[in-house]
Amino acid sequence: MYSVHQHWDPLKVCAVGRSYPPEFYNRIKNPKVRNVMERIAIETEEDYQKLISKLEEFNVTVLRTDISDDPEVYMNDGVLNVPPPMCPRDYTAMVGNTFYMPGNNYGENFDVEMIVSEMFEKIYKYRIGNSTIYNICKEIEDCINPKNLLSPKESFIKLKKRMFRGKSKPHHHTDINLKLPEKSIRALKLMKFIDFKPIIDKIIASQTLTIGSNFKFPNNKRFYSFSSIQKFLQDNNVPIVYDTYVNSASMTRIGKDLFFSSMNIVNEFNKDSFGKRWEKLFPDYNVHQVSVKGHSDGSFCPVVPNLIISIKNIEIYKHTFPDWEVVYLPNESWSKLGKFNKLKEKNSGKWWVQGEEDNQDLIDYIETWLNDWVTYVEESVFDVNMLVIDKNNVICNGYNKKVFDAFERYNITPHVVNFRHRYFWDGGLHCITSDIAREGKQEKYFA
Repeated sequence: MYSVHQHWDPLKVCAVGRSYPPEFYNRIKNPKVRNVMERIAIETEEDYQKLISKLEEFNVTVLRTDISDDPEVYMNDGVLNVPPPMCPRDYTAMVGNTFYMPGNNYGENFDVEMIVSEMFEKIYKYRIGNSTIYNICKEIEDCINPKNLLSPKESFIKLKKRMFRGKSKPHHHTDINLKLPEKSIRALKLMKFIDFKPIIDKIIASQTLTIGSNFKFPNNKRFYSFSSIQKFLQDNNVPIVYDTYVNSASMTRIGKDLFFSSMNIVNEFNKDSFGKRWEKLFPDYNVHQVSVKGHSDGSFCPVVPNLIISIKNIEIYKHTFPDWEVVYLPNESWSKLGKFNKLKEKNSGKWWVQGEEDNQDLIDYIETWLNDWVTYVEESVFDVNMLVIDKNNVICNGYNKKVFDAFERYNITPHVVNFRHRYFWDGGLHCITSDIAREGKQEKYFA
């Protein structure tokens, strides 16, 4: 039986991400960009292999995400701008003996989600002075709220009348243009899909995503990056649930208790639906929301029972993790990166490649073509983004005195694997892996 109950149980099967090979960047004409991307590709795979070797030392079976041999599969307008499957944890999760992963239609209705997401964003900016926008957004929520009295179809008919008055005129009560042309592709997709439950689930889930744009993985039916993982699971009779929005980057599994990061993703419109969604998916667990922005594995790591490494204030753990020791790292890793602090003025604090701080050609290329590749790396402190092998062994990115002192107190041996380009990919050792099987049964750690 393949299962994961606690992430300090002995690791047996683990997925590891994959980046593009250097040949994929041959089409980039500018050598100031091409040479850097080729170097990143070479060094990234070198570091992946070091990680794989370390995992194999502990007899861990390693699976890789898939890359097509044909660069054309990933081309858009002649440019390689589809992000590679670097971080399988951002998309997958083994919870108990069930594996959650995106299906091969992942991203198919991304533009539909974005329409609704944009509406929700506008409500926060304009709702004080514009009740109509508030009402429109609330009607969207009514379509997906479990407590609603109207059917999704009835709600959508009502919504459609409010949004699409005439062929070209904007809604006359709004000071921003919520109107989409009646015949536009995006409008038609919205009208076609919003009353279908899978799409409704996607829409509400789009309001419960974490910081960054790593969920913007374009749909590409010609290639599925999780084929090898899927085949392994099928060959071993592991139940699979194809759910785009369940991942263990935002979920901490501690026996009977599941902790979800929620600070930036729960709002007045989705708070009921958000909680009900997790409770419905995991009825046999105690579901908790923790006040952590972004992926929780970039903010805290319960290494072993009674020990947490965190960048968050100790006070927030008094109720969720009572009596556990918290080693507090207030953004320590960023205080060491003066060059990045200079670069972030140019790139909105999103990414960093050492030695390329003044490469304006690279900055311009990434901003133009690879913006979805790089997320807001400042949301993560990689000193907490560690992969636990078992209660006595942890793989970490580098030395941190506070962390290593805590390891010594708990008889934990650190194994350093330097993932050099984590500040470019916004992915630490926990992000670029996904634990598929660990020994051990489900335990109960809290009353």
